[in-house]
This record gives sequence, C-alpha cells and structure tokens, in this order.
Amino acid sequence: MKVLVTGSTGNIGYYVVEELLKRDVKVKAAVTSLDKGKKIFANLQVELTALDFLKQETFSRALEGVSKIFLMRPPHLAKPKNDILPFLQDAKKMGVEQIVFVSLLGVEKNPVVPHRKIEVFIRELGFQYTFLRPSFFMQNLNTTHQDDILLRDELFMPVGKAKTSFVDTRDIAEVAAVCLTEEGHSNQAYTLTGGEAINYYKVASIMSEVLGRKITYKNPGIFKFRRSLIQRGTPKEFANVMTMLYTMTKLGTAQTVTGTVEKLLNRKPITFRQYVESHRNYFQK
Repeated sequence: MKVLVTGSTGNIGYYVVEELLKRDVKVKAAVTSLDKGKKIFANLQVELTALDFLKQETFSRALEGVSKIFLMRPPHLAKPKNDILPFLQDAKKMGVEQIVFVSLLGVEKNPVVPHRKIEVFIRELGFQYTFLRPSFFMQNLNTTHQDDILLRDELFMPVGKAKTSFVDTRDIAEVAAVCLTEEGHSNQAYTLTGGEAINYYKVASIMSEVLGRKITYKNPGIFKFRRSLIQRGTPKEFANVMTMLYTMTKLGTAQTVTGTVEKLLNRKPITFRQYVESHRNYFQK
C-alpha cells in the first residue's frame, strides 16, 4: 500500500506523513516545490512528488502506484469543479481505491462551501471514502492568525461570545492515519472536535496566561473583519470563505463537542492549553 498525502507540508499533512511512517506505510508526499519538500522531509523516508491541482500534467506522476489518498483542499482554491474534480477523475482512472478527505464541521447542512461539493464528487466517482469533518483547528492561530497575535497581541475574528470546539491538527492527523490503515472506516463521516467548547474570551485568557502577556479578543463586526482581511493582503475569495465560516460560528455552529477523537484514538483529545504550551514559540516576540 502506498498513500499519497496532499498538503504534506501543512499543519495536518505533515503529521499525517509522520503517523503513516510510524505504521510502516509507504508515503508519497505531494509538494508544490520539490526543493522545499527535500528540506522539510530531509529526515523522513518519503517519496516526493510535485502536485499542482491547477496543472493536470502533474497528476499522473503523483498518482502512479498510489492506492489511497489523504486529501486536503488548498484554501485558496474555491471552485471545486475546476480545481479538484479533474484530479479526482484522474485518481479514479488510475485505480485509487480510498480517499480520506478533510472536510468541514457541519458541512452536511451547508451546500455552499467548497468542501460539500468535494464530498459529493468523491461519492459520485465511487471511491471508498472517509470524510473527516473537524471543528476549527487550534493551529489556525499559529498560521492564519499568527500576525494578529504576534504583532498586535490580539485575536481578530467576528464570533461574539459563541463557543468553538477547537481540535488540534495532530489529533486529526492521527485519526486520518487510523482511517487509512485500519478496517471499518470506509464510507464513514466523522465529526472531530476537542474535548470542550470555549469562546474567544477564554482563548485570549489561556493564551495570556501561557505566553505571559495580555492577548485581547477584539471581536470586530463581520464587514470590518472581511475588509480588514483584504486590506492586509488576503485574497478576496479566501476572505469571503473565512467570513462565511466565522459568521456560521457566531450562530453557534462550531460549539458541538463529540467523543469521536477519543473513541478512535483511545485517549483524550489534546486540550487548548496543551496546544498553546507546545506552540508558544510561534507567538514569542
């Protein structure tokens, strides 16, 4: 068995690579830059392959010899029929059997988001599938929102007092590895959350305690949030997706807590405080 891991240098994919290697699985790590990939995976036994979802000529080499795929949607790609479907069609032609796809919490109730359309494509093409529907990643804070915290000591998202059941991407990755290597997970959809739901005032409080400086939750309005994202250089389509997701969160859609991570991994999910403690270097000035 060989697994193609897309988004392999990202905050889920890298951990998926590690978890699969622990299980002695052959890994083909898809990267946008082979030079960057060689540096990131210098100490890991992986096969590197260049993959660009917008360049069909990269598909056949990436898919060669692969029986399973861990699929991440690149966040800047918002038109799945053009961006992802051609890749999935080629994967089917080349004999890929199973896809584990990182989807979105509540996607079954939201036909508008790209993740929902990708789920439909995977089903219609006849793959064995496992859809992972995680709540908001804890690691969004040290990636998407890092500058807000590092440079401005603030959390800048329009969520009000709504709670979010944050999940650590390391837990998502381990669940993905389980689904790719163990029986009983075909044609399943798993909602993945942390062990509790907290609001952003609590997030700011925990981060302030761990980091030793005041982090403030700003709670801007929806339109100010979107406008500020675009002014700070976020592509308009990505800003629209983020605004939509946070609007849904404000309405309470991200507060669900499930026991799925604990059930699949036989341990408690990583807590938000544990996440901040292990990632404090991302937020140190």
